Amino acid sequence: MCMRRWAAIGAWYKKGFLSLSLLLSLLLSACSSHSAPTQIPSIAPPVSVPKGQTWAPVKLMSPDTQAAMMVRQMSLAEKLGQLIIIQFTHMTYTPDQAALVVPFQPGGVILYGYAMGTAPQVRTLLADAQRDSQIPMFTFTDQEGGVVDRLAGYSGPHMGAPAIAATGNPQVATQQGARAARDLQSLGFNADLAPDVDVALVNGPDQWGRTFGKDPQTVTTYAGAWLEGLQSQQVVGCLKHFPGLGAATTDAHTSLPVIGRTRTQFEATELAPYRALIATGQVGMVMSTDVLVPALDPNMPAELSRPIITGILRDELHFNGVAITDALYMAGITEKWSFAQAAVLAIEAGNDMIMAPWSPSLIRGILAGLQVALTKGDLSTAQLDASVQRILALKLRYGLLPRLPVQGSRWMFNTEAESGG
Repeated sequence: MCMRRWAAIGAWYKKGFLSLSLLLSLLLSACSSHSAPTQIPSIAPPVSVPKGQTWAPVKLMSPDTQAAMMVRQMSLAEKLGQLIIIQFTHMTYTPDQAALVVPFQPGGVILYGYAMGTAPQVRTLLADAQRDSQIPMFTFTDQEGGVVDRLAGYSGPHMGAPAIAATGNPQVATQQGARAARDLQSLGFNADLAPDVDVALVNGPDQWGRTFGKDPQTVTTYAGAWLEGLQSQQVVGCLKHFPGLGAATTDAHTSLPVIGRTRTQFEATELAPYRALIATGQVGMVMSTDVLVPALDPNMPAELSRPIITGILRDELHFNGVAITDALYMAGITEKWSFAQAAVLAIEAGNDMIMAPWSPSLIRGILAGLQVALTKGDLSTAQLDASVQRILALKLRYGLLPRLPVQGSRWMFNTEAESGG
């Protein structure tokens, strides 16, 4: 119940029912014991503000600082839950669906088309699940527009990447990203597995109609503008499919693609949009995928590869956001590993979140495997904590969790002269 108390106390503070000093004392004690729930005080009368004066904003903790403080208060089970993105396979929040949320407290949930009926149904499904989440979940779908348009039935067609780039106007991309975000929010989604930043080197079976262009500069320009529009409306975007599917001639849903391009070629083309966009500081999430690139790692698919996820994405491209996997049940993975085995390998490789188990037994298998990895030293506590901190920090940046004040800061009165009026 530790994280539920954090959320409840934060909500009371945002409503103005708690003083700053009381807030801090409650937050610091909220998780010191797992026995009795924190008592929320009765509502206090609002403090009157002298005429002609206003409250100055209180100084808030940085998302990273607050996330680190939260991680120190979390149990192992709470930490491991944040690594998992579940998927719902039914349109209503049935006991079977609740069994994925309540005991495991996952970090996210994704809906595909078969779990999306009417707009009220989607809203209700996500809202019901969030009510059972002590830490609000990332709520995902993969809304790209064009050939992958989950929202067309709710708010009309959305332009796809090729059509956007064909306009020659990056502002169109920004507008389309912002529109996608508003339409996603209207259904209860707060995160989107888009934009696609693959560079279309071949007319591949899985990327047709989904890419912004055939060269890295075009992809960077239009994907970056689309991402800016999406995130301007407080929906988290996710670059995909790292390290790049633009030269794949095999669909990973049916078999593992193998790309024989050199490291130099990858550096110049497939990795270029990631490098440029990560450097802007606007990228909070990257999705790796099922592809074997022998020049980068001759043995492991990208999303299970430590040389690729930690070596390239983290160490070379300096990405410190949330790294997530593609679906670990596609044929490119399941031909060799069970879901639980692949999940553990993905986390060990440096990913923060895995997609997307749909049953309690799958989740239990993943959690058991991660605990074994911790015991054996294949996964360190420091790496686990770093992943959870990144996840929580991103949730804080996008308002899924309330930001807390710096300890010792206090509300101040501003006169008109002080505020420059």
